[in-house]
Amino acid sequence: MIKPIQTYSNRLVNGLIALSILLTLFSCDSNPLDVDVSGIEIDMKVDRMEEEVFNTKKGFSQLNQELWQKYGMLYEAFLIDMLGEVPPTNPHAAASLESFVNHPDMRAIYEDIESKFADFSVYEQKIEESFKYYKYYFPDSLVPDLVTFYSNFNANVFPYQDRIGIGLDMYLGSNHELVKSLPSDIFPQYLKDKMDSKYLVADVMKAWLMNRFFDHLHDGEDFLSSIITLGKVMYLLDAMMPFEEDYVKFGCSKEQMEWCKFHEQNIWKTIVDEKVLYSKDKAVILQYVSEGPFTKGMPHESPGRVGVWLGWQIVRDYVEQNEVSVLELLKPIGPKVILKSYSQGDRD
Repeated sequence: MIKPIQTYSNRLVNGLIALSILLTLFSCDSNPLDVDVSGIEIDMKVDRMEEEVFNTKKGFSQLNQELWQKYGMLYEAFLIDMLGEVPPTNPHAAASLESFVNHPDMRAIYEDIESKFADFSVYEQKIEESFKYYKYYFPDSLVPDLVTFYSNFNANVFPYQDRIGIGLDMYLGSNHELVKSLPSDIFPQYLKDKMDSKYLVADVMKAWLMNRFFDHLHDGEDFLSSIITLGKVMYLLDAMMPFEEDYVKFGCSKEQMEWCKFHEQNIWKTIVDEKVLYSKDKAVILQYVSEGPFTKGMPHESPGRVGVWLGWQIVRDYVEQNEVSVLELLKPIGPKVILKSYSQGDRD
């Protein structure tokens, strides 16, 4: 049989086809969380409590009753914890609300919020997209409604019952004049840096996942158990936001995330050398999982919560090496079993 002559162009085309197939296969293998959610419908309601509060045409006694009836726990927390006033059932609640709404400083802040977030649809769409992934994995689960509000700089995300409250004042941006003027003893710079709208969607999803899964996943009281529990929550966040950058999901700067990746082996070595891994000392655990300008015991270039980041990498390695699904990860798995798959920073 005479073999056909394969020209350069034939070889080039065949090579490109083969490369395309390999890239497709590699792409599928490299991100198992890239699932098809195009057919999933989300029915999510968005209420703007701050607009109802500041744009009311009603008497404040009526407004107080309506907000209490409509928003329940969130409105109660707004009055008591965020404004430092009386509960909505108190006879003086309406007067407190009126005083707040008519205060020129409060109204000026509201106008800044309205200027930035008058159109909330871009955030709503991103949150809805994330909850499509949530419904993909948990089809029978509730999808919460959203309530935006002015928190008086007290709360960024407030998950409760079947809702998530979002304090929009906490996302005005670190360069906003008002944010820059906040007292540094209460709002250190690392907190101001995180008051950026690019973190809003990830904060919403993280808060919902923590509220929904943390108690279910919690297994043990030592450091390893704690960081793996929090690492599982972060991996769930990966599943809900498979295309978001790690630094946004974690809530730090790009530079801090790069520092973690570059120094992963050193982080692990410090944990082992300092005999932290199986410590049950709550102060030690909090040192590594609490918010801060950096993690105590680590260089100042580190982000806070390095322990959480480490737990995230341990869980990622376990999932990848054992081909564990998102739902399988929620099953009881001993922390030491998960740790066995950890690469200790030795990644290609």
